[in-house]
Amino acid sequence: MKHINAILPLALLLLCRAALGNASHHRQPLAAVLPTSVVKNLAKGSFLKCAADLTGGLPLEVWKSSVVLESIERRSNTKASSSRPPSSFDILQSIVRERGFLSLWSGLTPRMAEGLFSGSVLLAAKEQIHTLLSDYASPMLSKNAGLNLPPSIIGFLSGAGGGAAQALVMGPTSLIVTACVAASNSGDEDVSALKVVQRIIKERGVIGLYRGAPAVAARQATNWASRQGFTEFVRPRIPIEGIAGELLAGCVGGALSAWNTPFEVARIESQSQIVDGGVEKEGKSLVTTMCDIVNERGVGGLYVGLIPRACQACYQTLFLVCVPRLLN
Repeated sequence: MKHINAILPLALLLLCRAALGNASHHRQPLAAVLPTSVVKNLAKGSFLKCAADLTGGLPLEVWKSSVVLESIERRSNTKASSSRPPSSFDILQSIVRERGFLSLWSGLTPRMAEGLFSGSVLLAAKEQIHTLLSDYASPMLSKNAGLNLPPSIIGFLSGAGGGAAQALVMGPTSLIVTACVAASNSGDEDVSALKVVQRIIKERGVIGLYRGAPAVAARQATNWASRQGFTEFVRPRIPIEGIAGELLAGCVGGALSAWNTPFEVARIESQSQIVDGGVEKEGKSLVTTMCDIVNERGVGGLYVGLIPRACQACYQTLFLVCVPRLLN
């Protein structure tokens, strides 16, 4: 796992560099190096991702993470684990009552920084892959092999490519947000994104910011493959047309994408340990973490926080799948 965590960010960086070709060797404006459509998608992705997080995406992330962290805390607390576990809505009420409504925006700074880059990478990558598949690969397959790629398959593939490309920036920022939420849940008010970053780099080096990176990569690839693919699959089957039909397809596609919640639970479990001083330095692999959760809490333990996660998936699908289509 140490080698995977070290290779993943480097591989993604090289992939991005290769995709840009020799652009880095020429001191030209971005618009002169990249096609206009890519530049527009980079700008739209940044704006839409930040808008989604600021208006509701981040509160849903904090709610979801708090639900999973509460489950982890109960598991380590024998007395608490014997009582009835609080529901997702109980935890949401507790967050607002005890820490205030604005606490739902914990980790806003790293989240906005992440949104500027991850949103642009996601939208530009998945739209370019979608264009390549629909305009070039599909006609070529149809002509040479008599096969047509249905929109849902193109959606799954383009979404997976865009989601995987996000892992380069999603790893560090998702860890920071999770660490901030975990520290806040434990009553540590003297915590900030900057302090979390400084401590991680001091204790583990820059590579420590990619703790849980395999889970992040698996989550993001399956996230956007499912959100894009299911939305494409559902869209022609919805009897409602126009904007209402597009938004309804996005809600259904987003909700169905929550099937990969186990990856998210494993990611939070792994990254939340970064706030514990006694955690082993190497951490656990994704598979080991998921197996431990099943052994200790059953299969249902992998689906903790399913309700807030489904809500968050619907919300982000509307912003980053449906809105770009409507704008086009």
